[in-house]
Amino acid sequence: MTSLNSLERGMIRAVRLLTRPGRIVHAALRRIPVGSYELRCALDLYPRPHYAYGVQQAAVLAQRLGIPHISVIEFGVAGGQGLVELDRMAQLATEATGVAIDIYGFDRGEGLPKPSDFRDLPYIWREGDFTMDVAALRNKVPRARLMLGDIEVTVPEFLKLERVAPIGFVSIDVDYYSSSVAALKLFRGSPEHFLPRVFCYLDDTVGDDDQIIHNEYVGELRAIAEFNETSATTKLAPVNGLSAKRTLAAPWNDLIYVAHIFDHPEYSRYVGRADSQTQLPLHA
Repeated sequence: MTSLNSLERGMIRAVRLLTRPGRIVHAALRRIPVGSYELRCALDLYPRPHYAYGVQQAAVLAQRLGIPHISVIEFGVAGGQGLVELDRMAQLATEATGVAIDIYGFDRGEGLPKPSDFRDLPYIWREGDFTMDVAALRNKVPRARLMLGDIEVTVPEFLKLERVAPIGFVSIDVDYYSSSVAALKLFRGSPEHFLPRVFCYLDDTVGDDDQIIHNEYVGELRAIAEFNETSATTKLAPVNGLSAKRTLAAPWNDLIYVAHIFDHPEYSRYVGRADSQTQLPLHA
């Protein structure tokens, strides 16, 4: 564990920027509001590129399936900056694809609860961290629907709601093992609640230096492993090789998973590009 001051941490960020090819250009491009939505997503030019990627992929999948309306969810709203950006990405994705997108935010509204046991990593997280100004957030993101309360209660209640559009993207940043278990119960819902593949951002699978001991026996990784062990028809898996596919590899690439819902009636439906070739030409 390090004890760098803010100036030293800034120096490290500067060195990383200067020593990685293309990073200076990339940082400059982020500040220039030019280029299409698709281009800015491809180049990670939005402040939270993981949200841009997840929402875009969900909207494109819905578009190819002919589904006009989907939902995106953030577990762990806290101060609300993520929900604000999720709302913005949803609006941009709608403009690009024509798919309407509803936004839901799940949070206790009172900060983290008391850790349940060692699997909640109490040496990293504390009860009461990450509180929320509910009134201010509702004013800031009036389109989003806040699901306030214990996730163990609000997730089952959410799954009983009528007229909820299929879920296409989920961000889970609730820190604890126990809270991650509760959030992942969302995927115990029936297939009609989802797109056949749901893009997920699972924040607490990789951490800073004092969190490098994240592993499959504690925290969110333990919750994911248990979910996969006990679910026969839905599996959470990372997007293999995502960093190699992106224009610029970034740490968030390793935090993107997809929930594959194998018993979804649309799971095997072809969604490849309409202009893809069915037969490659034979060159002389």
